[in-house]
Amino acid sequence: MARRSLSVLWLALFVLTTSAAAAQEFPAPVGKVNDFASLLGVEDRRVLEELLQGVERDTSAEIAVVTVRSLEGRSVEEYANRLFQEWGIGKKGRDNGVLILVARNDREMRIEVGYGLEGVLPDGLAGAIIRETFLPRFRAGDYRTGIREGAGRVADIVRRNETVTSEQLAAIDRAAVEAGKSWALAGWLSLLAGVGAFTAGTAAGARVISQLLFGLVLTWLAIFFGTLGAPRLAVALLVLFAVVVLLIGYRLGQRPRWRRSMRGTGKGAGGSRWIGGGGGGGGSRSSGGSSSGSSSFGGGRSGGGGASGRW
Repeated sequence: MARRSLSVLWLALFVLTTSAAAAQEFPAPVGKVNDFASLLGVEDRRVLEELLQGVERDTSAEIAVVTVRSLEGRSVEEYANRLFQEWGIGKKGRDNGVLILVARNDREMRIEVGYGLEGVLPDGLAGAIIRETFLPRFRAGDYRTGIREGAGRVADIVRRNETVTSEQLAAIDRAAVEAGKSWALAGWLSLLAGVGAFTAGTAAGARVISQLLFGLVLTWLAIFFGTLGAPRLAVALLVLFAVVVLLIGYRLGQRPRWRRSMRGTGKGAGGSRWIGGGGGGGGSRSSGGSSSGSSSFGGGRSGGGGASGRW
C-alpha cells in the first residue's frame, strides 16, 4: 500500500513539474507590448500600449507586440503559433487576436492572425505590411520606427474591421508578385537586349537579313523574360533602351564603313538591296572595318528574388 502511494506521489510530482516547465517555456506577458529584446524606448512602449488598448476598447480585438532575442531553434511560424496559443491572444469564442513577433538575432518576424480576423487581415495583406512597412525600417537598423509604424498600420486595419474583398485580395497578390520581381534580372537582360538591338539596328542599316532577324529574336527574348521576372517599370525601361540602341545601330549601319564590314566587299557593299548574310566567303574585310555588332554577342543571367519576413 505504501509503495502504491509513493508511486502516485511521484506521478503527481512529475505532472506538476512538466506543467510548470511548459508554463515557463515562454515569458509571461506584461501588457500588450512585450519588448523582451529591448528594441523599443520607454516612450515607444507607452505610445504602442495606448494604441493597442484603444483598439481593444473600440473593437474587443487584442493585438500583441512581442520582440525576442532568439527563436531558440524554432521556425518563426512555430514560435509565433505556440506563443499565440499559450498567451490566448484574442477574446474566447471570437478568436480576434493578432500577434506581431520580431526576433532580433534571427532577423525574422511574423504577423500571426486569429481565425476571427482572417477576413480583415488575410495572409496577403499581412505579407504586404511586412514587406512595405516593417522590413525597410529593419534593414536600416531602425527597429523603433518599423515596429511603431507597422503596428500602427495593423491597428488601423483591425479598427476599421472591413473584410477584404476578392478584388482587393487579387490586387494584393499582384503587388506581392511584382514585389518579388528582380531589378537585378532586368540589369542582366538589358545586356542581352542591347546586343540584340544593336545587331538588329546595324543589320537594318546595312540591309543584312540574317543578322537583322537574329538581333530581333535576341531582343524579343530579353523583353519576354523581363515580363516574367522583372518589375513592369524595368520592362518599360528595357523596351525604351532597346529602341534607342536599335536606332543608334541603324544610323551606324548606314555608314559606308559599317556597311562594307557587314555586307562584305563581294556582296554589293555599296548597294541598297538586301542580302541574306554578312561577310565574304573568300574576300577580305576592309582594314578600316569594325568587328562590333556582328561577331561578338553576350547573354544575360537570371537572378534576384525576395523574402517575406526576413531582413
